[in-house]
Amino acid sequence: MKRSRTLVSPAKRRASAAPRSNVRWGPAGDDTIGVLPLALEVGGIGVYEADLQHKGVRFSPELCNILGLPAGTEMSYRDASRLIDDRDRETIRAAVEQSVRGAEPGKWSGVCRILRPNGSIRWVFIKGRRFYRETARGLRPARSIGTVIDITHLRETEIAPRESELRLRLALNAAKMGTFDADITGNEALIDEREALLLGLPADTRIVTADEMRKRIPLEDLQVSDVKKERMTELQEAYHHEFRLAMPDGSERWLSAFADVRGNRIFGVNFDVTERKAAEAALRDSEARLRIATAAAALGVFEWHPETDNSIWANDRVYEIFDRDRAAGPFNKQQFIEEYLHPADARHFEAGLREAIETRGSFNIVCRIRRKGSPHRWLQIEGRLEPATTDKPDRLVGVIADITERRRLARRAERLSERLLTVQEQERRNIAQELHDSTVQHLVAASLLMTALRPSYDDKNKKAWDDLEDMLGEAMKELRTFSYLMHSPELDAQGLYFSLRQYVDGFGSRSGLDCGLRMRATAERLPARLQRAVFRIVQEGLANAYRHASASKVTVTVRRIGPLLHVIISDDGRGMDEGRQRLQSPPGRPGVGIRGIRMRLSQMNGRLRINRPPSGGTRLHAVLPIACFLAEQATEDQKPGAPRRNLPQPRSRMRPAQDFEP
Repeated sequence: MKRSRTLVSPAKRRASAAPRSNVRWGPAGDDTIGVLPLALEVGGIGVYEADLQHKGVRFSPELCNILGLPAGTEMSYRDASRLIDDRDRETIRAAVEQSVRGAEPGKWSGVCRILRPNGSIRWVFIKGRRFYRETARGLRPARSIGTVIDITHLRETEIAPRESELRLRLALNAAKMGTFDADITGNEALIDEREALLLGLPADTRIVTADEMRKRIPLEDLQVSDVKKERMTELQEAYHHEFRLAMPDGSERWLSAFADVRGNRIFGVNFDVTERKAAEAALRDSEARLRIATAAAALGVFEWHPETDNSIWANDRVYEIFDRDRAAGPFNKQQFIEEYLHPADARHFEAGLREAIETRGSFNIVCRIRRKGSPHRWLQIEGRLEPATTDKPDRLVGVIADITERRRLARRAERLSERLLTVQEQERRNIAQELHDSTVQHLVAASLLMTALRPSYDDKNKKAWDDLEDMLGEAMKELRTFSYLMHSPELDAQGLYFSLRQYVDGFGSRSGLDCGLRMRATAERLPARLQRAVFRIVQEGLANAYRHASASKVTVTVRRIGPLLHVIISDDGRGMDEGRQRLQSPPGRPGVGIRGIRMRLSQMNGRLRINRPPSGGTRLHAVLPIACFLAEQATEDQKPGAPRRNLPQPRSRMRPAQDFEP
């Protein structure tokens, strides 16, 4: 006997192939006719029917709605299978195949995701049944029917807590936070793995006692914690406390704890703040050292906010510098400019501040301030603009130093240096005068005496007498040249242009060199100190060329380009490679040669460049800033009784570098 199977007769198969729109769900005359379709519609339950012989599938309107298909959609069995998400298709296929061997053959169910045409995913529960028919090769599926329920909202409700818990766990792990909870009246707390590691316990520890933890916390931290815990349990205030914890290895760890009460239990988290505490301690030490340094250096510390024009003075030194009472408080920028800043420095101050704000860079300025009942003071202000952050706007943080005494000493040193140069020049004039009036005259007398003693008939020694006469003549020429080099014209009386013109021409006539000067007469309007420096550079450069270059031609060029004055001395001599010794002054002769020029330029913030042009020889190029000399001259002119001067204003922009060369 064959085992009975649920078979589908040909009549039933023909009936199943007919449209189902007129199917009556119940016996004729039954009151429940139409109730089942209504229930399916109200419950949103979809129904499908598959003809497995002809590989076709039909969906009820409710199922079409679930699948996101138009009502009345029919498709092949293969296409219908593709509606199931790839991740679940194999699971559903296995459930269907397994149903053949079940207690109720053909019945199966499963949960899967379906892919709608718009790309969205829906979770559904499918319950179906397959009907088989007997064939010579065994049972073959003939027809399948089933119901489909959309359970997306249920799955989301089920998944959401798990995902929320997972996100919380990931966040706690990322923040290196440990969690704990304990009964309000209990002595034990439940902890997770991260909390165990924070407490220095084995990772699998899950219970700790309060007594054990209290032994590892300093007394002062425990006392504060107990007060906060009492307020949390009695007044429902949130608990937050940072405390030190002694670790098993002898080190100390800072923990930050947050906790709250829910019902009769305390829930909380801990995280490690040791690095932050160490940084805070280092910052406090740094601030303490900074306060000591600023106090020792007599620096005032300030902070200024450009948006609100408000100032913060961080120490008393700022009040002392401005002779201002602390009760009056700091002033803003407008008050500083109107009441304190020297009018001559206002434009320079505003330009520097504006540049610092625009470039987000540093601010460095030296200026004068006025104080009631006392002479003006010199200040050096240095700061840096700190860009805005989420909790702070742009601010200029800096220091102020009263450099009045330093400026006075520097000015005194400059006057002493100028006095020393004046004494040196006077001494050089005296030596030059003595050489000319005494030594040269002795040589002249010796030459005359030699001429008188020279026998006219001594042809045998004629060459020796001629050489002696030539040597005396050369010695007199060199003495006249050196005495001229050491004796400078009166700059104050003649001015730079005519003094240099006279000096270069006289040097050429005495040395036998072809000397030229290229210079504009407008140099007369340069400050006197700068004129003296230019003259001495030319003087020492010519002397260096005469002694060491073996040149036949020397050219002196003095040219102003923008805020810089260029002094160029070029010759056609041996050049630097062959005459390297000319770059150093002879021993025992300071102020002569290249070393003297470098020393003079260093005192005036100038620079020196020496090179060999392609045409040969040597070029000595000195550059001096004009603006600082003009500022000093303007300061001198503002003093009572100072003579009025018409000095040119320096140009603000420099010309291209190629214009520097003559």
